[in-house]
Amino acid sequence: MIEKRLESKEIHTNIGSMDPQQLVKMLFFIELINAGSITKAAEKMGVSTSTGSRWLQDLESELGMPLYQRNNPNQRSTEAGEYLYDKFSEISKDIYLLKNELTQFSTEVRGNIRICCSPIYAEKVLLPIVGEFLAEHPLVNVQMTVTPRGMDYLKDHDFVIFALAGKSSTRDSDLQLVRRNLLHEKFVTVASPTYLNKNGEPKTLEELSEHRCLYSKALLNENEWIFKKDGKVYPFRISKAIELSDAKMMAAAAVNSIAVAYLPEFLVSRHIECGRLVPIMTDYETDDWYLNIYYQPKRFMVQCINVFKEFFLSRHREKVNIFKNEG
Repeated sequence: MIEKRLESKEIHTNIGSMDPQQLVKMLFFIELINAGSITKAAEKMGVSTSTGSRWLQDLESELGMPLYQRNNPNQRSTEAGEYLYDKFSEISKDIYLLKNELTQFSTEVRGNIRICCSPIYAEKVLLPIVGEFLAEHPLVNVQMTVTPRGMDYLKDHDFVIFALAGKSSTRDSDLQLVRRNLLHEKFVTVASPTYLNKNGEPKTLEELSEHRCLYSKALLNENEWIFKKDGKVYPFRISKAIELSDAKMMAAAAVNSIAVAYLPEFLVSRHIECGRLVPIMTDYETDDWYLNIYYQPKRFMVQCINVFKEFFLSRHREKVNIFKNEG
């Protein structure tokens, strides 16, 4: 039934005779389903939210049927919307792929780049690289979103950089994106000498539970530290927590004797060398921490996105080393 109604409206894979405005509206509909909201889809296509909303209304009016259920968050697409998405999404990929291929004929690097990055990496590593890139390519614009919840932004950005702890490192296994590891560190449990003199040094998980502990969603999505001993894993749920939004602030709080911290080694190594922090709970192994960057395969990249990717990958290690040495 849906197939016949759509075919009667001349929605088919031969786009040569299609009204160009209808084509744009259908491309917007594909972006809408992928992005999950009119606002995000409009941003992706470079138009206002009101324009995107009008395009959707016009498309539904032209087809004579609803496509998108605005008041049903569990099932956005109608049956007709699902059919249109299934039939047209491959065509939209071909259109964007053709656009990407055509940009290779340009001798100038120009366009927009959207980057989402974890706070732990944004200021000291990513931002200097972006600044150097823009100095060489003044026709490029960059939009940066800084958040620890990068998994929520994968559909809306060209590059997403976020952290995963060892036990959740497979959460990204089904993503149809290229993944490159930027940092791989072990966690280290630390406290300041002053804190330990005042509160005593915990040596077991039971003793650690009596101490106030620092926690940040920028590092871990759960209020839990992982310890390992004799081949067994011991999740440690923090009961006395101080939650901070920034990992470097956690290191500073530990140095200032506020609480115990569980941090990637590169954030505390300089403090340990200088005696400002002391490793504790050393009879236990700790979890692994990964910082990854995600992006589309090269065949789906416009020229400026690909040029930035190569620029970034060639420079990030140098910036990370500077960051580590600053402590």
